[in-house]
Amino acid sequence: MKPRRKPSTDTGRELRIVTIENGKSGTRDGVSMITRCNNCFKTYDSELDLCPYCGYEEGEPAAEPFFLFPGMVLNDRYIVGEVQGFGGFGIIYKAWDKNLDTIVAIKEYYYTSIATRQPGTQAVLVYAQNRRPQFQHFLDRFLDEARYTAKFSKNGNIVNVFEYFEANNTAYMVMEFLDGVPLSEFLKKNTMDTRQCVAVMQCICSALRAVHDEGIIHRDISPDNIILCSNGKVKLFDFGAARFSRREDQEIMKLTQVMKPGFSPPEQYQSISKQGPWTDIYALGATLYYMITGVKPVESTNRKTEDNLTPPKELIPDIPDYISNTIIRAMAVDMHLRFPSVDEFEKALCKKKKVLNITKEKRRRRKNRVLSLILVILLIMAGFAVFAYFFNQERLAETLPDSTIEFWYALPETNGLGEAKIRSYAAVIEIFNESFPNVSIITKAYPPGEYLQMINTAHMDGALPGLFESAGLDESILAESTSAGTAARTVNRAEVLFFGEYDNSFPGALQFPLGFNMPVRYTNITAPSGGVSDNRDKARFMMGQTQEYIGSTADYYDIQLALPARYAISPVGPGEAACEFTELLSIGNCDDNQLAVVNRFLVFLLSENAQDYLHIRYRSGALPLNIRALTDGFVSIYDEFSGFFDDAGKYAIE
Repeated sequence: MKPRRKPSTDTGRELRIVTIENGKSGTRDGVSMITRCNNCFKTYDSELDLCPYCGYEEGEPAAEPFFLFPGMVLNDRYIVGEVQGFGGFGIIYKAWDKNLDTIVAIKEYYYTSIATRQPGTQAVLVYAQNRRPQFQHFLDRFLDEARYTAKFSKNGNIVNVFEYFEANNTAYMVMEFLDGVPLSEFLKKNTMDTRQCVAVMQCICSALRAVHDEGIIHRDISPDNIILCSNGKVKLFDFGAARFSRREDQEIMKLTQVMKPGFSPPEQYQSISKQGPWTDIYALGATLYYMITGVKPVESTNRKTEDNLTPPKELIPDIPDYISNTIIRAMAVDMHLRFPSVDEFEKALCKKKKVLNITKEKRRRRKNRVLSLILVILLIMAGFAVFAYFFNQERLAETLPDSTIEFWYALPETNGLGEAKIRSYAAVIEIFNESFPNVSIITKAYPPGEYLQMINTAHMDGALPGLFESAGLDESILAESTSAGTAARTVNRAEVLFFGEYDNSFPGALQFPLGFNMPVRYTNITAPSGGVSDNRDKARFMMGQTQEYIGSTADYYDIQLALPARYAISPVGPGEAACEFTELLSIGNCDDNQLAVVNRFLVFLLSENAQDYLHIRYRSGALPLNIRALTDGFVSIYDEFSGFFDDAGKYAIE
């Protein structure tokens, strides 16, 4: 055995390169070969037993038994290398892209507290089956993080996500490899003057402006998640704590508690709280506070009873007053005193608008409130009678009789979607009960085969449930159902697509649709030309055997998963396929009180909020019929569909 050579930083001698072999060594025709380290991916003379750069020896296990070992290959493309960092929900690896011969970063979803893997293997295992829903919930969030972050590839201040995929019972996110240092590490050994601090903040403002424009809140802005790259760029990353809701006007949100002491506002310490752009603005101010003063800010929750945060001006007398005031305003415990947007924060930071300190700002607002209060009192007195009249009419219109109905539906055949469908209906019913707490809607979900058996039995017994899914059921069952015409006539057709065709599509109003599918042309942008010409074979298309497949939006999620970043979509013109109603419901045996409840519930299911839960959050596979849920929700998330509809939700392909 030849003696092992010690790692060295001496790279002065010239290597005669003939070929590069990953993980192999030797000579060819008497000429020295080089090898690529499977840990750091630098190349070196294969005569060495150790990588002279990182000290890695081929076959050496990972630093922790639950890490993927160096040299393992993901997705037949990425060679896993050294670990760059890990936390409670993920591990970040340095990796080598064999297709593009470049270094990338790969983030693996790994829920440390409930997952494990055998050393030297790739599959992730969940400790107990009762924890699997929790594991799946955060896996879905991980995929959301990848999907949404990829939308910002054109923003130079946000880490670029190239692709994401599922494997080994978990998921992976492929990102650009950032050659740099976290701002938190940089500040441990260096100081930054005010000009440099403002320049970094402007880069993060650029990133957050794009994020907030998409209705997303980052919720984890801090020096740990800002990278100062060696090429001079500043990058924001880690969207693992982000809120991806499309509704910026939502008042109360049930959110996973995410906080970073010193940098998180008080609302992030509450499981139910009002969060928005102002949440990230607090973290921006806290980060700038730390950059300028070198002092970690006082915990926000400790400031609620007594605000003892020392203004930056008192710690660093040389900084301008307007910068000190900007930081303190951004870090106000009262969210209403913070800047309402990133633009306003940046204007104040760059002295493009006057900023009062907290005391003067409170005094100004108090004066304005007094004047506004006087005006409001006068308006209330003048319009009280009118208000009372309309309030009473609305209360009567929004009243439903005490009633209990059963709602039966079938679970999808695709694995993993059943639980999502159950959650979607549970969330929608919970929202409905906020307005009608005296109504009880009892759901029963059955596997597809069992569902047909149960419905047939109920039909034979003359006991159809008050509401049930009816797609694909026998005509004899539909003939025994109750007309949904009252609900169909109540729907505001200016807010819902295709209901002008309802009477023609559903004679007798025996079914009520909740969604629709539309034709889509899918193109595999990486498939070779030629091959099988059948453009209706989905399976062959997903295996890369055909370049084109004409299907519908119902195929979108399957193709997105099978061909990430390797497909394109386009509308299908008239004559090739047509839009169709889906998610069909029918009314069963009801008394008058139950019928009133079912009709109101059906109309509610076409509201923007309900359609968001049914078709977007839990991905039913159908498109929302509600125009705002379609254009402001689905299309804004999956912007590949932006050319399919105009602003009014009208199908753009005539």
